[in-house]
Amino acid sequence: MKPGDFLFSRRMRQNHALEHATVTILSRMVPDLRVSARATTDGFLMFGSDVDLAVLRRAAEEALQRLQAGEAELAIHPNCGTNLAVGISLVTIGTMLGFASSRTRTRVTSTVLSSVAGLLAARPLGELVQKYVTTLPDLRGVRVTEIRRRKIFGFQVIEVRTAQE
Repeated sequence: MKPGDFLFSRRMRQNHALEHATVTILSRMVPDLRVSARATTDGFLMFGSDVDLAVLRRAAEEALQRLQAGEAELAIHPNCGTNLAVGISLVTIGTMLGFASSRTRTRVTSTVLSSVAGLLAARPLGELVQKYVTTLPDLRGVRVTEIRRRKIFGFQVIEVRTAQE
């Protein structure tokens, strides 16, 4: 069992990798793209701009092929929520450690320094967490089955569904 399998299912991690790769490729096809996405066990949901479904299909298929061909770096995205979660966690831990000091001056200085260190470390550590815990670029046997628009709680989203053969 790998570390990511304990917290996230294999399918969720694979779909998270495909989501990142698709958004990366789609952003090259649509320069002013403004979307966010969320992996699920059945694929991923995309929120944001009105994306042409045919263009999205081409991006998703290209992303899938490139991941299957070994371009694992496409699974890591600099704007992933994992980076934010890691950053918030590091800043919180730094602040808590800073407040542990009994001297006010030391407490303020260590809180500020540890919080800044947490912010600086957030992206590189977040990308490591993506690589080993939240994404899995091994997409052998995965295929995109359906891409459709739907409404969830009154908001229009695009659902990209995948299947494992």
